[in-house]
Amino acid sequence: MVRGMSISGGSDEVLFQKKKGCYVTRVKGVILGTVAVVAVVAVALIVHFTGEESTALGGVADANIGERPTTTTTTEAPAPKEKRDVRLPATLAPRAYDVRLRPNMYDGPPEEFHFNGSVTIEIECIEATRNITLHANKLNITNGSVVVTGGDVAFESFELDTELQFLIVNLTKETVPGEIYNLSMDFVGPLEDGLDGLYLSSYKQGSDTIYVTTTQFQPTDARKAFPCFDEPAIKATFRITLERKTDQKALSNMPIHNHEPLEADWVADHFEETAKMSTYLLALGPDRTHSYRAWARPDAREQTLYGLHVGVEVLTHFEEFFNISYPLPKQDMIALPDFGAGAMENWGLITYRETAMLYDPEESSEGNKQRVAVVVAHEVAHQWFGNLVTPSWWDDLWLNEGFASYLEYSGVVHVEKDWGMWEQYIVDDLHSALSFDGLVASHPLFVPVADPAEISSVFDSISYLKGSSVIRMARFFLGDDTFRKGLSNYLKSLEYGAATHNDLWYAWGNQSVADSKDRTDVKKIMDTWVLQMNYPVVTVTSHIGKLHVKQKRFLIDPDAVDPGIYNSTYGYMWEIPFTYTHEDELNFTASRINWFGNESAVIFIEYSFQEISDGNLPDPSDKWILANVRQYGYYRVNYDDHNWRELIRQLDNNHTVIPTENRAQIVNDAWNLARAGELNMSIALDTTKYLKDERNYVPWDAALSQLGFVDTMLQRNGLNGDFSKYMLRLVEDYFSELTMDNTNATHLESYRRSQISSTACDYGVASCVEEAKALYRAWMNATDSKNPINPGVRFTVYCTAIRHGGQAEWDFAYEQHRNSNVAGELSRLRGAMACSRQTWILSRYLERTIQPEEIRKQDAVGTITTIAANPVGRPLAWDFIRAKWEYLNREYGQGSFSFANLISGTTSSFNTEYELKQLADFKDDHPDLGSGARAFDRAIERTKSNIKWMEKNVPPIRDWLANYFSTT
Repeated sequence: MVRGMSISGGSDEVLFQKKKGCYVTRVKGVILGTVAVVAVVAVALIVHFTGEESTALGGVADANIGERPTTTTTTEAPAPKEKRDVRLPATLAPRAYDVRLRPNMYDGPPEEFHFNGSVTIEIECIEATRNITLHANKLNITNGSVVVTGGDVAFESFELDTELQFLIVNLTKETVPGEIYNLSMDFVGPLEDGLDGLYLSSYKQGSDTIYVTTTQFQPTDARKAFPCFDEPAIKATFRITLERKTDQKALSNMPIHNHEPLEADWVADHFEETAKMSTYLLALGPDRTHSYRAWARPDAREQTLYGLHVGVEVLTHFEEFFNISYPLPKQDMIALPDFGAGAMENWGLITYRETAMLYDPEESSEGNKQRVAVVVAHEVAHQWFGNLVTPSWWDDLWLNEGFASYLEYSGVVHVEKDWGMWEQYIVDDLHSALSFDGLVASHPLFVPVADPAEISSVFDSISYLKGSSVIRMARFFLGDDTFRKGLSNYLKSLEYGAATHNDLWYAWGNQSVADSKDRTDVKKIMDTWVLQMNYPVVTVTSHIGKLHVKQKRFLIDPDAVDPGIYNSTYGYMWEIPFTYTHEDELNFTASRINWFGNESAVIFIEYSFQEISDGNLPDPSDKWILANVRQYGYYRVNYDDHNWRELIRQLDNNHTVIPTENRAQIVNDAWNLARAGELNMSIALDTTKYLKDERNYVPWDAALSQLGFVDTMLQRNGLNGDFSKYMLRLVEDYFSELTMDNTNATHLESYRRSQISSTACDYGVASCVEEAKALYRAWMNATDSKNPINPGVRFTVYCTAIRHGGQAEWDFAYEQHRNSNVAGELSRLRGAMACSRQTWILSRYLERTIQPEEIRKQDAVGTITTIAANPVGRPLAWDFIRAKWEYLNREYGQGSFSFANLISGTTSSFNTEYELKQLADFKDDHPDLGSGARAFDRAIERTKSNIKWMEKNVPPIRDWLANYFSTT
């Protein structure tokens, strides 16, 4: 699944944090469909059984060739605080489901909409038991409808455990191991706009409101649609029947088998039986018979063409990459009007937020286009990682999301070869992961989780971006062939089953031995990265002929108190694939790996120059060393001050000598090391001076991310004026070179123009501000409906005009938001409206975020956090969240993936003792924060770090700026 997007104030090309469709490869047909006139049901179900077919390595430490163990290893990470066991008993295993659903949304107001359903589950007895325990949540079981058949047992009674969301069916006798039983019942559930379970959406068609029934089941909400064994390892087959009106259409994971006429204008669609799969992956929606289809609102269907093209091409690519054919007879993708996540990988029917699937060549930016490509590729990757092989439990969620987040880049590169995706990876995924993972409030990739709120909370940057980054590192040290063959073996050996990370180590370890790799102890290496949180900083110092390398745990705030929830059994030491080059070698292929790990904190590496003769080692004191080549390793690098100065000298004299990835790395490492007190702030600032000559998007993105943090910290400090003056000098010549004319720009040219225009206008480059205001006025005064502003710079134009304007500019944008039919344009407008400097306008805007008729529910959290990114809006948003906490927690806090973003996005700029006390007091007053608990812990830690940053860094920044302006 792709996480929900969040709007950024940076540029049109970077409007989204991340992330992420699909088709069968045998036919390259493209069939466009229209969403049903009244309803589309998209029901995504996942079923996994606790320990059913899962196997792991047990005590095989090196993951070498051998017989696959059949016992599951215990976690090396400590368990969370004691709670009631939320796992289903392993006494029974579902084999097949018959599910019948009828959405009723025709009589009465929406608040009375509901659905009726029935389910029959074929169950095999594993161990004798007197009850059948399964999941149900917010369902009313029809009295007298529960029936149990098989053997000589019968239904006796049932009870609901609302805390654990268990439905317990008591039996007259014990079941017999090996016997097959059938459990049937009828039920009724509410159709609400909650963005989870089986829920209600809508859109406008003319003056009519068209209601849509759809679903989001991951991770624990299939139980809201029908009683089921709702755990990821509990897999079964499904026969789905959807009852609908005759003027509607229906889709599911599989093609329709037949139609059954019902009373009046009703018909039942019976779908073919699915493959063995998890509950969270089942889906229903509109009907056709071709292999590849895309669906959207009738007036948006032409916007599906690009996503459809990407899906077809990427699915073909992954079939070849894994050497495993896509196993289903068809693949549909559908853009939904309301969707809480970015997308969901339902097997055979992928559901999307409209911004993640729809692209209009006339109205969408290159950033919108890349988001569609990335999200589609992400979801297609899930058809293997997550759908074909599923994690045994949510503690290994990263096996799903980390792989999809990494492989999405491979998919997009296959389709769009000149977008520089692997270079963008460094700033979009790796640097983001390192930032998130530098806190004691982080968590390991393999993390114990129990209740639904905890499960939802780990759909975060660790599971997605750190998971992706660690996989990228593994591909580097394993090599492409071993990496791919190992993955293929892993998928083939566990297809239609469940896995743990140890199964992956087993596959890679065996393949490493088969390929005669130098390092075959994959488990020993990878466990240090997966079973402990955070990451190392490697300090490199040089001596004649040698490098001294030392690792230690990196924290943004080294003084932060670790709560000890996830104690490391490795002493925060990692098995590090260390690489380096130097000024006289310039070997950026990263072909030479030097390993060091928890057995030693210091190693010595031979260091030779081309001009070395026997016994005559030169003094390298005037040469730079660069470690972590192409930044394949998931670690930071620090040097002595001299080496930092030499690297800066190289950047200033000829930055192109150093590859793009490492230029971005130098800036990112320097700034984060300075933030942690490991490096002088003046060195970090010096790494940015060369940007006046940099013309690559990626290093600029790395720098702007760090400089943006400084800007945020200084917003209420008197030093902000001088810092803004420095930023203006840095960017004004570059903007004059580019201007806002984006006509006929390539993808990356558009990215650069958007990036630099946004920065120039933000820091008051006069020509940028005036051009933006003039373009916006021209749009406001246009006599036709066509927008004259190029999509690549629209966000910058909108935001700048609204920031420097008043009510007229804001109201015009809001009216355009009401009328636009393009999801990317709607997102730009929502972000730009948060740029206003008028407190009353922003307060009014905040109130509209909880009025779904004004701002869609799926967009509320992103809008609030974007307002909070505005210095004027920050206190307004924080006050608003506290005042509306009960509503926000009810609507978004119970399993919503966006809830943590709401907290972190609103508080990320806090840097005063007063704000820290507000956070602590709020947490004390609200002991049950649900899926937001981890986010509040991170917010408190980050605020403490920000306070220390202000105390330590404002004086040296003041001195550096004074020296800069006095010498330039």
